[in-house]
Amino acid sequence: MHNNKMNKALKIGIDGIFLSGQRRGHAQYAFELCRHLDRLLPNAQFFIYSPLPIEISTLSERWTLRNYGKFLSISPVLWLKIFGSFLCYKDNLDVFWTPFSFLPSLPNGVNKVVTVHDFTYKIIPESLPFLHTLALRLFFMKDVLRADTIITNSEGTDKRLYEYTGCQSIIIKPAIREVFKRQKENKITIYLKDYDIFFPYLLNVATWEPRKNIEILIETFINMKRQGLLPLHKLVLVGKKGWQYNRIESLIANEGKNNIVVLGYVPDEKLNALYNGADVFVFPSIYEGFGMPVLEARACGTPIVTTDIPELREAGGKDAIYVKPTEEGIKKGILSALAQTSPVNPAKIQSPSWQDGAMSLAEVFIGP
Repeated sequence: MHNNKMNKALKIGIDGIFLSGQRRGHAQYAFELCRHLDRLLPNAQFFIYSPLPIEISTLSERWTLRNYGKFLSISPVLWLKIFGSFLCYKDNLDVFWTPFSFLPSLPNGVNKVVTVHDFTYKIIPESLPFLHTLALRLFFMKDVLRADTIITNSEGTDKRLYEYTGCQSIIIKPAIREVFKRQKENKITIYLKDYDIFFPYLLNVATWEPRKNIEILIETFINMKRQGLLPLHKLVLVGKKGWQYNRIESLIANEGKNNIVVLGYVPDEKLNALYNGADVFVFPSIYEGFGMPVLEARACGTPIVTTDIPELREAGGKDAIYVKPTEEGIKKGILSALAQTSPVNPAKIQSPSWQDGAMSLAEVFIGP
């Protein structure tokens, strides 16, 4: 793209609801693109719309948080539809980008860009909270079809988009962040001691919700311990509690408390050490739009066991062992990964950069 186009003075609105709190998954994807857009579009003004607190101090002074009505008890999606719409009209935007599918009401002429990460609400609706599913059923398809441009995060999601809507997208895949890389054992050990973790262990990184299949993973691990297949290993769980996790807590409390380590959210540098130290990264999710933790584990050279679906094959490439997300499938995958003699080589991963993705997005914002 020519520099004179990159210098265009645009007013860009962004749905910032999913940028709040601890950034993982969709939120990290959106933030990385924002960080590079800030550099690529030096004369743009960015307006972030959210009733929730957002940390944007790492971005330039050209970023403004718009949070009118933030003290009202209202769902973030409804806030965007009501107060976000009012603020967008007031800000006289050129572009509005939603990193997570919901659009406010916008004046004619605003370039509307929607990112679709997955179709969980269609494929596994029982995996989502009721109100979230309701919002998606009410607004998702209408807002996607209102968009001038649709972005997807994988070829698999792009294919599903076409099946459901007949629309095509621009694919911007997640990239590997610099923090995720091979690490020396002495540095790994230092971070593991912070959590009182010792070798050997298996690792899972996921929010505790039904589609992540953590309950089956724990049951598999417990049964493998009973069978003497994992006499020394512990299972380390990283990730926040989402919903419908009572059974997971019960399993850990009653049968796995001495062998399962629950860490919750872990900062990236320490997470990198956890990936590096794991004998196997196990990610038996039933469905994903891409699978960023699988890509992160690959970058650290960690053996991977994950579900055999197209989206996760994009993330895992030829380095992962692909299984059915059942107890038998997970068990076979773990045993195969532990028996591997050739390590994963991160240098062979062909991944786009965040700069490339942000450039594609900037081109959409600027237009022809």
